[in-house]
Amino acid sequence: MIQTIVTVVLAVVAVAVLAVVALAAGAWGQSLRQPPAFAMIVEKYHACPERKALHGGIFGKGPSKILFPEGERRWCWRSEWKEIDRREFRRLATQWHGVDWSREGDWWNRE
Repeated sequence: MIQTIVTVVLAVVAVAVLAVVALAAGAWGQSLRQPPAFAMIVEKYHACPERKALHGGIFGKGPSKILFPEGERRWCWRSEWKEIDRREFRRLATQWHGVDWSREGDWWNRE
């Protein structure tokens, strides 16, 4: 009887530990699919050349743009993101996604 109870308790503990490990692995994997994070309000621009994706603007405040090709996955691994300057961001947005900057707000049209 005691052996059965101990076996059941150990099985429950093992399942709980596996669930926690799976949850932690899922959270870690999801964090790698995000662009670089910033804890302060900062103007930054990033490109993911492998996916022709762009993410830039004022992080933490806005405005910002996230551009991915239609029909493609909507994320890049964190290691795929490369920091670029504003001019390069605008050039790539036009080249890769056909962004017409004259139709955007004043903030995006400043040099």
